[in-house]
Amino acid sequence: MAVQLRYGATCAVVCSALLCGFASSAAAQAFIPAPGQAVVSASYQSVRTRGQHGVTGQWFSNAAQVDQLGQDETESHAVIWYVEYGLAKRIAVHASLPYVQGKYHGPIPHTEGFDGQPSNLDDGTYHGTFQDFYIGTRFKLLESSRFALTPFVEVIIPSHQYESLAQTAVGRDLRALVVGAAAGGFADFLPGLHFQTRISYAFVESAVGVRPNRTGIDSSVGYFVTPRLAIQFIETFQVTRDGIDFIGAPELLAVHNGTPMTDEHFRNHDRLTRSNFLNFGAGVSFELTNSVGVFATFTKLAWGKNLPPPRAITVGMNWSFQTRGSGSRASVNGSPGGAYAR
Repeated sequence: MAVQLRYGATCAVVCSALLCGFASSAAAQAFIPAPGQAVVSASYQSVRTRGQHGVTGQWFSNAAQVDQLGQDETESHAVIWYVEYGLAKRIAVHASLPYVQGKYHGPIPHTEGFDGQPSNLDDGTYHGTFQDFYIGTRFKLLESSRFALTPFVEVIIPSHQYESLAQTAVGRDLRALVVGAAAGGFADFLPGLHFQTRISYAFVESAVGVRPNRTGIDSSVGYFVTPRLAIQFIETFQVTRDGIDFIGAPELLAVHNGTPMTDEHFRNHDRLTRSNFLNFGAGVSFELTNSVGVFATFTKLAWGKNLPPPRAITVGMNWSFQTRGSGSRASVNGSPGGAYAR
């Protein structure tokens, strides 16, 4: 039992979900850049977690031996670069690569790595590395002055074989193909009110015969207080189809599809955690100039299973510029031409 206590959903689940969510929200804009236009975003994200939600959504306190997970705390800090380029009138391409540092506080650090080697990632100090490449393309299927529909395809590729068995692992170290569509526009009944939603499905690399494919829905509803200042309500939702559940004592972990747990499943449990969650938050963005904008968001877990509950703060800056040709300018606040141009 003491050995098994080391196994629970870790920061890898949160980092993958939130950073993927950031890349998703950046690529979720239904309106794409004009041909020859580039948009560069640099942001910083701080995430804190405490405790553990199990497969039922219950938060485990520290009232019993197994519930030492309730004392787990992690802190992670990420620097995220995101670049998008308008390749043609209807096509844009984008890429992102986060750098993540994490630190763990708690009674059950992982002292062995994925390959059985000694690991110091959970020693109470910060350890960092690059996470995954996010590379994709978006296609403008429909666009009017009030509405746009944009399908997309994105691949997630680990930047290198980083450690995935640790309380502070930066990600799952699994490849994925993500497909979906984003829709957004402006409400006719209230000038300045805008909305966007992105629905996606990720086909994830299999490990130990388990493929943790997932569905995501990321949405926002915002309002331009002025042509340069916007506020928004944010929602991110994820459901994972298969994977490993944290069921609590005495077994602690179980494969969702009923396959008996093996040592290989234990070794891959951080990569295969079947994390489901609903986050709510708020954000604000301000257009400093026609080409430079700043933004900030705060999100918090409202409901979740098989993950530590996170709180995340993100701040960043967007820079938009034209490299060739001419076309309608996409606002750095995320809406072409600004709120009242539409």
